[in-house]
Amino acid sequence: MHSQCIVSAPGDRLLRSTRVCKGANITGTHSRHTHKQSALRFSNDSRLTSLKATANGGNGSNGGQALRYPKRAQWDSATSKLVGLASVPFSILVLPQVITNYANIASGNAAALSVISWQGYASALMGNTLMCSHFAHRAERSAVNVQLIGIASNLLVLSQVMIAGVMPKSVFTAVAFVVAGAVAMSLARMAGRIPGEGHNGRGMGLWRTWQLLAGVGGLAIVAQVLYNTMFPAIPSVLPGLAALILLTAYFGIKLKAGDTRQYGLVEQLPGWASTFLFTLSPLPQLVRNLLNPQGLEGLSVGTMLLALTGNALMVPRALLIKDMVWLAGTTWSLSVAGWGQLLSMFLAKSQDTGARYLNPPAFAAITVVMLVYLAFVLRQNARAQHSEPAPSST
Repeated sequence: MHSQCIVSAPGDRLLRSTRVCKGANITGTHSRHTHKQSALRFSNDSRLTSLKATANGGNGSNGGQALRYPKRAQWDSATSKLVGLASVPFSILVLPQVITNYANIASGNAAALSVISWQGYASALMGNTLMCSHFAHRAERSAVNVQLIGIASNLLVLSQVMIAGVMPKSVFTAVAFVVAGAVAMSLARMAGRIPGEGHNGRGMGLWRTWQLLAGVGGLAIVAQVLYNTMFPAIPSVLPGLAALILLTAYFGIKLKAGDTRQYGLVEQLPGWASTFLFTLSPLPQLVRNLLNPQGLEGLSVGTMLLALTGNALMVPRALLIKDMVWLAGTTWSLSVAGWGQLLSMFLAKSQDTGARYLNPPAFAAITVVMLVYLAFVLRQNARAQHSEPAPSST
C-alpha cells in the first residue's frame, strides 16, 4: 500500500514536492531513513526538516527525533522565529529616513537629499528583487516576505529622491517597471503556478529561463555599479553591456550544446547577483560620507540601526542551514551597510558645532552589543551542530 509523504521545513520552506513512497521509505538528499510513521530528519548539511507522513492510513508524528536532538530542534525553531522577527525592523527601516526626507522637502530644502546616493538605494532595491527570486526558488516564505518589505521600503525612498530632482524620473520609472515584473514572477513561483523545471522535468522551463535572465541581468548591473563607484567622473555604460554580452554568450553556447550541468549554476545566479549588489550598495554612500562629511546631517542614525538589527536577526538562520548566498549577504549588510555607515558618522564632525554625528559612547555600545551577539550566535550554532542525541528512555 502506498502512502503520501510531504516534506517540509521550518520557516514555511517546502523542500520537496509531494512524494509517493511505499511503507514510508523516505529518501532524503543526503541520507535515507525508513520509518513506518513520520520522522524528524537532520541531513548532513545540518538542515533540519520535518517529515509529515501518513503511512498505511495512520497519522504520523515528528516528535520522536525532536526529543532525541533537543538542542538542534530548539535552535532551529529559534532561528526561524528570528527571521520572522526581522520583518519588524525592516518594516520600519526607512521611516526615519523618510521622515527626514519629508521634512527637508516640505521646508524647501530638497537639496539636502542630494547627500543620499540613489544609486546605492537602487542597487539595494535590485538586490532585494533578485534575492526574492532566490528565496522563492527555495520556498523560504518568511525570507520572501522580508525581501518584499525591503523592495517597498527602497522604492519609497527612491520616490522621494526622484521628487527632489536627484534621481532622473525616467530611471525611476524603468526600475519600478522591472521590479514589478520580477516580483510577479517570484509570487507566481511561491504560489506553485510556475514549475521549477521544464516539461516532464526536462529542459530549462519558464522558471529556470527567468532565473537565467534575472541572474545575467543582475550580474551586468553589478559590473556597471562597480564601474560607477570607482570612476564616478567618467560615465559609461560599456562595463554593463560588456558583462551582459559575455554572460549571454557563455550560457547561450553551453545550454545550446545541451550541457545540463549549467542548470545548477543558473539556479544560483539570482542569489549571487543579489549578494554582489548588496556588497556594492553601501559603497557609494560610504564614499559620499567620507568625501563630504558635512552631508551626513541628511542621514538618519535610526535607519542605520534598523538595518543592522534586521540583518543581525537573519544571520543565525543562514548560518544554520548553510546557505552561503544568504549568509554572505546578511553578514556584509550587517558589517558594512549597518556598522560601517555608523562608523563613518562616528568619525565625522560637524563644522558648526564640532560634535560628532554619532557620539563615542553610543557607537561603542552598539559595537559591543553586535560583537557579543555574533559570538553568542556562533556558540549556539556550534552547540546545535555537534549536539549529541538525548539518552533513550528505554
